[in-house]
Amino acid sequence: MKRSGFFTKTLVLVYGTVALFAALIVAIYTAISPQLFARNKIDDLTSKGQIISCYIESTLRGEISTAYLVPLIGRSTAQWEATVWVVDSGGDTLIRTQQEGGRRVGRLPASLAKAMLPTVLSGEIATHIGAQEDLTSSGTGTSSQRTSRTASNVLNDIAGQSEQSAPATEEVLSGSIVAVAVPITFFGEVVGAVFMAQTMTEIMSGMQALSDTITFSVLLIALLLLPMVLFFASRFSRPVAQMRAVALTMAGGDLSVRADDQRRDEFGELGGALNFLSSELGSTISSLELERNRLQSLINGMSEGVIALDQQGETTVINPAVCSLLGLPEGTADLRAAAPDVLSVFDEALASAESARKTIWQGKTALHISVSPLSRTDGQLTGCVGVLSDVTSAERLEQTRRDYVANVSHELRTPLTAMRALIEPLRDGLIKTEEQRQQTYDVVLRETMRLTRLVSDMLELSRLQSGKASLNKSVFSPGPVLSIIRETYSAYAEDYQQTFIYDVPSELPPVLGNSDRTQQVLIALLDNAFKYSAEGGTVTLSAVVDGSVIRVTVRDTGIGISPEDLPHVFDRFYKADKSHGGKGTGLGLAIAYEIMKQLGEEMKVDSVLGEGSAFMFTLHIAQQDNG
Repeated sequence: MKRSGFFTKTLVLVYGTVALFAALIVAIYTAISPQLFARNKIDDLTSKGQIISCYIESTLRGEISTAYLVPLIGRSTAQWEATVWVVDSGGDTLIRTQQEGGRRVGRLPASLAKAMLPTVLSGEIATHIGAQEDLTSSGTGTSSQRTSRTASNVLNDIAGQSEQSAPATEEVLSGSIVAVAVPITFFGEVVGAVFMAQTMTEIMSGMQALSDTITFSVLLIALLLLPMVLFFASRFSRPVAQMRAVALTMAGGDLSVRADDQRRDEFGELGGALNFLSSELGSTISSLELERNRLQSLINGMSEGVIALDQQGETTVINPAVCSLLGLPEGTADLRAAAPDVLSVFDEALASAESARKTIWQGKTALHISVSPLSRTDGQLTGCVGVLSDVTSAERLEQTRRDYVANVSHELRTPLTAMRALIEPLRDGLIKTEEQRQQTYDVVLRETMRLTRLVSDMLELSRLQSGKASLNKSVFSPGPVLSIIRETYSAYAEDYQQTFIYDVPSELPPVLGNSDRTQQVLIALLDNAFKYSAEGGTVTLSAVVDGSVIRVTVRDTGIGISPEDLPHVFDRFYKADKSHGGKGTGLGLAIAYEIMKQLGEEMKVDSVLGEGSAFMFTLHIAQQDNG
């Protein structure tokens, strides 16, 4: 199983602490053990020296024979675990131990005798730890020391038995040593001393086994502690690994996971905090998702197109209305290739970091584009967002307004100009004969009537559109109305050498509408039909019953209407030829359409350019009362 980094660090920390502790124990033990062993050796040698001193005192008192004493003291160093010298008050060696292998040790080194004997002869125990070179004299010498005759005789006797085959050389002790000197007293008088010495090498050789044992024990304990360290490190790192897994799962989007918060320690508190964070984060994300969905639904439901770009000019948001407004297939993502004119406005806003507005035409659709830059709180540009609005109706309305003003001005100017051209000669007396004056009056009257008719039509259309015109409905028979129209326009057709066809059934059911307004509409339609039909042309008035309505149609074989002009034929002052020539004010079809609209009827036109047009409107049949 793959271990986490926290587990590894914990294991290294704990076990490293154990290992360091073991190493420090061994190092400290190695550093201080020589001194401790030396001091312990001093105490041991002191005790043994006092024992030897007691043996010699017993010999001086005659309790132990000298023959027994010498082997007891000087047989071997192993007996006392040190080299032993028995000296008299003058420092002369009386008894020496024999080392293993049969080699007799030399006499007491002069440095030991010189440094330690004065202290011993004063009745005190002298000790030394270190090299022989560090020894310094601590007394006034030994030459003045005297012993009693009895003690001197006994000591000489002891020396005689011990020195029979002893070499006269001085013992050489190398390196650091541990030395102890214990006084020998006889009836309260110091008559000699027992010197005991051992090198540090010999002492530490005995300590080495203990050092090895301690080192081995420490290593063994460290190895034995390894499973326990592994267990506790794993137990200690388990909650951290679990919370790490929870955090990674949360980062992956799953906020339903929870950490263990049942522990009564810092890990439990951390788990509780992580769970609280997960809960709050889930609630916040849910709220953001809800708001995002609302915003997305709002953007998708807008009739205006919404486009957002990042700082690199890449598209990030496109709502469905964009494709509809631009006439692109649904789902088109590459707007830069499909609509470069639109994206150029966004590029302008990104380049200048300022808002940009422009109205462009995409085919037959006028689009108003408003782009605003997006920036962070520090002012750095992050992109831009723009709104595309279909302003075709507004643009056409504005164009209609301009055309309306121009047409009204034109229509008013024509009669006014004609009247001015006639009135000025009258005023200046240029017209002399009565016949010329009458002709001038006729023209002025005709233009005045034309001006009056134009103003009346404008007022009529205004009243219709505002709902103020009288359009009361009543039941009437359409047959008589159509018959009157037939009589009027049959003569009109003969005068203009055109053919008028009347295709209306003899019996038509009563309709609910306005008789006068219906006749007004028929006159407007027939006037246009005859006006735009050449000599020899045909104008047909027909009516058929179609379910609950009567469909009345005026058809001609005139010049027809082009497809681009067809949607605007019912606009005021609209003329397909754009020349404004011919008779009429240009308001007839607009008034007819508004009348039918106010009466709740349908009116439409079908036309083929160069072949003629057909205007149709409906009349609703009146309901029969069976009661």
